[in-house]
Amino acid sequence: MHNEPADADTKSKADQKKPSISLQRAGHVGLSILNPFSDLAVIYRQGVKPTLGRFQQAWALLNRQSAPSESLNWAEAVARTGKTVEQLQTNFTRIRIAWWCLMMITGGLAAILAVMILLAHGLPSSTLLRAVLAMLVLASLSAVGFVKALIATYRLWQLQGRRVSESEGGTFKDFLAQGHWVRKVFTLGSSR
Repeated sequence: MHNEPADADTKSKADQKKPSISLQRAGHVGLSILNPFSDLAVIYRQGVKPTLGRFQQAWALLNRQSAPSESLNWAEAVARTGKTVEQLQTNFTRIRIAWWCLMMITGGLAAILAVMILLAHGLPSSTLLRAVLAMLVLASLSAVGFVKALIATYRLWQLQGRRVSESEGGTFKDFLAQGHWVRKVFTLGSSR
């Protein structure tokens, strides 16, 4: 007799737990559905929105009207640096050699790796992918070295030719129009 009321209490507690368990399940299912959307909101707020803001700033910088810059002649430009012509020439020569070395070393390694990839047969795809990525990184570094060496060669050309302004014929277009600029960069030849 004493067991019957205990069984009744247990049954009533079990009946009360079933609805709460189904409510919990419904809550978990609802959170599972809503959670990805909240993750998307976090991704938008912390990733997409700041990136869009940076793109807008970059676009504004690219499309702004540039104020006409003052045109300096060669003597004024050298005086404004605060260094002598010899110091400038030494600095640009060192910069040019450093970037030339980066260009040649990484370019050479990229070329060697490209030949090795072409000669190797039956490489696993993961190894081939790694080799191609390494070759692309090396080629990119070589391209950066080329551009920086080109800039240093142009500055040396300006310095040695004693011309920097448009009226003196010292613009980058003038440098390119003079010809042989690729050879000057690759051979470390004279900038004149």
